[in-house]
Amino acid sequence: MSWIFVALAGYFFNAIAALMDKFLLAGRIKTPAMYAFYVSLFSLFALVFFPFGSGFFGWFPTVVALLSGILFLYGLVALYSAVQHHEVSRISPLVGTMASVVAFGAALVPGILLKSSLPDVVLVLALILLIAGGLLISFDLPFRRGESIPFGSVVLAGLGMGCSLLLLKYAYIESDFISGLVWSRIGMFIGGISLLIIPRYRKEILQSHQETESSQSNRSFTTSAYFIVNKTCAGIGTFLVSYAAFLGPVSFVQALSGAQYFFLLLLAFPLSFRFPLIYDEKLLFWDWFQKFVAIGFIAAGLGIAAANGVTLLM
Repeated sequence: MSWIFVALAGYFFNAIAALMDKFLLAGRIKTPAMYAFYVSLFSLFALVFFPFGSGFFGWFPTVVALLSGILFLYGLVALYSAVQHHEVSRISPLVGTMASVVAFGAALVPGILLKSSLPDVVLVLALILLIAGGLLISFDLPFRRGESIPFGSVVLAGLGMGCSLLLLKYAYIESDFISGLVWSRIGMFIGGISLLIIPRYRKEILQSHQETESSQSNRSFTTSAYFIVNKTCAGIGTFLVSYAAFLGPVSFVQALSGAQYFFLLLLAFPLSFRFPLIYDEKLLFWDWFQKFVAIGFIAAGLGIAAANGVTLLM
């Protein structure tokens, strides 16, 4: 069950990256498309691993890996769009839960994308507990009056990231970890370049780039430093989560993303006092109670998975 610890470590780094995403999108980088474009350029650093893999492993699996990266990039655009205007501790869990539903649905259909079999009732229960934990961390009950969540962006981000991980798992099966990862990062780069084809995104990217060049040099340097640290954490997190998907079942690795939002909540709450306009985390006693119940669901789901020795490809 080493994939559990690898995934947990990956989601911890992803939580740090998500907080820094919110900080940067709150004012330093004005458009999600521009941010995703920079991320796609940064993804090319994965090429340093290319000599350690098997390289090209067939046209179809390679195209699948490239498509995985493209879908992930467009999922990021939707995620950044939602995070820019809403609390990161709510948006990230919703996106993760949506991605978990995608992976869970695929796991229930034998022969779709992957050579998997139908999970038994106990493992389905574990998945449900993990997903329910992610939902409980996302929403405060009862719902707040007037609360508006960009569900369109959330659904698009979850679909993109969930399908991306499924396709990446297929690439791993057909090749090896390094090759699948490198080709998917090349796909992310292609996805970033393709943003320039879409008029709206091209305008946002070019306009934001011009504004960045004309801004004060000190602020631009600081923003660049934040971005590099952020993407380093995100790169480590993505690497670890991808490796966990290589080692274990995709549906469980994705469902385990609820742990990321526990980390995110713990980190965001103290920051809300220092940066109240950026990290607006207003939690009362019952809110915290609900979060701990959610953590209990996640822990129970993990316990069931560990006790049953999850070995499914999905």
